[in-house]
Amino acid sequence: MESTKQWNEKESLHLIRSMVESTKYQIYQDRFLYFLWGYLTLGCAVAHYVSGYVLSYAHPYRVWMLMALGGVAHFVYLGRRKKHSKVKSYMGRVMAGIWGGMGIAIILVLFKAFTIGWEIAYPIFMILYGTASYATAMALKYRILMIGGIASSICGFIAFSQPFQYQLILLMVAVLTSYIIPAHLMKAKIPNN
Repeated sequence: MESTKQWNEKESLHLIRSMVESTKYQIYQDRFLYFLWGYLTLGCAVAHYVSGYVLSYAHPYRVWMLMALGGVAHFVYLGRRKKHSKVKSYMGRVMAGIWGGMGIAIILVLFKAFTIGWEIAYPIFMILYGTASYATAMALKYRILMIGGIASSICGFIAFSQPFQYQLILLMVAVLTSYIIPAHLMKAKIPNN
C-alpha cells in the first residue's frame, strides 16, 4: 500500500514537471509575443521621449497609436497558432488567464487614463507588466522572468513619484526587464513525453 502511494506521488510529480516543461517550451515558441510587445512598447516610449523632450514636438503621444497595430499582429498570431494547436494544457490555460487578465486590466486602465491622468496610468501599466511576468515566472520556475517582473513592479512604484518624462525612462527599463531580456534568454528545452 505504501509503495503504491509513493509510486502515485512520483507519477504526480512527473506529470506536473512534464506540464511545466511543456508550457515552458510553448512559451519559448510564443516568445514572439514578448518581442512584439516589448520592442513595440520600448520603441514607442523612446519615440515619445525623444520627440517630446528632445525635439519638443507638440504631440509626442501620437506614437502610441502604433500599439493598435501590435494588437492586430497579436490576434493574427494567436489565430494562426490556434489552427496548429490541438490541445490546450492546464498550464497553458493558467498562462492564458494570467496574460489575458493583464490585457483586460490594461485596456480598462487605458479607458480611465483620460480621467485619472497618464502620469498615474503609466505606473499602473508597469506594475501590471511586473505582476504578470512574476506570476508566469513563479508558475514556470523561470528566475530571470521573476527578477524582471519584480524590477518592472519597482519601476512602476518609483514612477508614481516621478515627472512624466522620467516615467517614460522607467517604462523603458520595465519592458526591457520584464519582456525583452527574459525573451532573449529563454532556452528551447523540448519537453520529453
